[in-house]
Formats: sequence, structure tokens, C-alpha cells
Amino acid sequence: MAAVNIRNVGKQFDSVVVMRNIDLDVADGEFIVLVGASGCGKSTLLRMIAGLEPITSGEIAIGGRRVNELEPRERDVAMVFQTYALYPHLDVRENMSFSLRLRKRAPAEIDRLVEATATTLDLQPLLARLPRALSGGQRQRVAMGRAIVRHPQLFLFDEPLSNLDAKLRVAMRTEIRALHQRLHATSIYVTHDQVEAMTMADRMVVMNAGRIEQIGRPLDVYDHPATLYVAQFIGSPAINVWTGVVEASSEGASLRTDHGLRLALPASDVTAGTRLAAAFRPEHVVLDGVGPLEARVSVVEPLGPETYVYLDVGGTRVCARVDRTQTLAPGDPVRCDVAASAIHVFDASNGARLSTTS
Repeated sequence: MAAVNIRNVGKQFDSVVVMRNIDLDVADGEFIVLVGASGCGKSTLLRMIAGLEPITSGEIAIGGRRVNELEPRERDVAMVFQTYALYPHLDVRENMSFSLRLRKRAPAEIDRLVEATATTLDLQPLLARLPRALSGGQRQRVAMGRAIVRHPQLFLFDEPLSNLDAKLRVAMRTEIRALHQRLHATSIYVTHDQVEAMTMADRMVVMNAGRIEQIGRPLDVYDHPATLYVAQFIGSPAINVWTGVVEASSEGASLRTDHGLRLALPASDVTAGTRLAAAFRPEHVVLDGVGPLEARVSVVEPLGPETYVYLDVGGTRVCARVDRTQTLAPGDPVRCDVAASAIHVFDASNGARLSTTS
């Protein structure tokens, strides 16, 4: 396997700049997930690494070798697509061995590699079947097998699970992660699903409008989002966001929100009068009988082990995560609070995170 180094890469279509100044290092054996909303540039970046899309500026190196001028077949990468891209007239064995036969590998070696890969992916009973006789999950396993069988330097996954139903997606993402742990293969995986990114990545790269917003381990990104965009994109249900102006008092700084509410803020160097966005996750909203914020229950969503409650707090909608034993119904009055230490503070004008001391 090999490391991937991306330096100052940009992409332009005619006069439209869609990506600029992309810098990313992927370590040998690392599983990196590119995540972001549709149109953010993640698939374009993946295609540029594969050589399917030329870069406008910068440099891409795989295994220490500059690959800007190399054709896709010369880069020693394997790509798994959203649409499986299997040959419909070839059975599973023939699909998996196709690239090896093109490279004129010995028949005995081809058989050995296909059998070993089929064993790894539990595909032995399916080797004689045509793609039309396979389920979606089986087709995706075959697509992965076709990539794995030739032992490339780098695996690229372009939203491989988006065509599967919800239950199968969960099973397949576990399978892909387990496969990576066995193979220790350098992998770059693209998805718009932040749950996939959180559960699969060694590190995740959050992209927005052709730029990288944040790179980090999933829980670090979740707990310490670098921008308001990252805070809102990562996490389900989405983070609560209130905007307003900082007020100072003897009790410390607070946010006077646009709806006239007051929210205690963590200690920081932010001065009174500054316009901020304060964000807090549903699990940090405490419902009790003594909190400073009056609220009314709007919607209750029981999800088995936990329940999400949507509150109307002075005209602002807030999501709270509560224990399933807490019985609430729409229309119930409640009081709530959010600890200042749980609040993320961002510049309201550009979304940049502001430092705090708690």
C-alpha cells in the first residue's frame, strides 16, 4: 500500500473555479472519508486522484510518485463506484478476474487470487452467477472483490452504499470497515452521509464549496467543530444554533439572542456587543423543573434506547435528547438549561470557531 500526498490542488471548469488550495496527506494504510453535501467537490477530488479528471493546478503523489501526468491504469489504484459497474454478461468469477486477465497474469495465479478474495468476501457460492442474479449487497461485494483481487496501492470508494436500502447500508459499512482492518489498505471513501463518515473513518475530511473545512478523527470533529458549517453538518439530529449579541455582567458573558432569550456563554475573550452564533448538541440540553429557559414540547420522537424531544423555546426550535423513561407529550410545559461549557461559539459573520477557556 502507499501514502497519498495532495498539494495545493485546484480544479477549474472553463472560467468557473470549483476547487482551490486542497492540501491533504493520507498515511499508508489509513482509511480517510471525504464527507460533505452534494456539490462540495468530494467526488471531483476522488476522480482527480484516480486520474479520471485532470487537475488544473497543484500536485498529487501516490507512494511518493507524482501522478499528475499518468493515465488511470498507470496509477495502480482501484475504484469502487456507486453503480457497481459490473459486466452484465460475465459471471462473478469472470468479473473479478477481468483486470488480471487484461494484465496477462498466469491462469493459476488468477484462480488463486480470485479464490482468496472470494473467501475474504464470502463470495464462493456466487462465483458462477451473473450480476442480474445477485442482490444489491452481493453486487457491491463483487465490485469490491474486483478491486481487491489485484492488490492495488490505493482503494477509492465513490459513495458505494448510496443505492442500498438503510438496513443493508448499515451491514455493508460494517463489512467494509472490517475488511479494511484485515487488509490494512490505504483507502479514500466519499460519502454525503455523515453517519457513514463517523462510523468508518480513521480521519474524516469535511468539505464545503470546493474547500476543506476540517480534518480530524470523527469524535474530535464532533466534539470540536472548527466552523459553524462543520458543527451543523456533523451530528444527527443537527446541532441547535442560536444567534445574537454578547452581553457582559458580573455573572459572566451571555448571549442575548435574536428572539430575546439569554444563554450563558463559556469564558472567552469575546467582547460585549460582538455578534455570535452559539451552538449546542441535543444531548447537552437538560430538561428539569428549575432551568432558566421556559419551553413547550412540540414533537416527541421515541427511537428505542433514547427519545428526541423538539421544544419551542421563546419562538426558537430546540432539539433535546432525553432518556426513554422520561414521559413527555406535545403541549407539555417544561424548563430547560444548557451548561455554558457545552456551548460552541462561532463568529456569526464567517462561521469561524472562537476560542474559549472552558
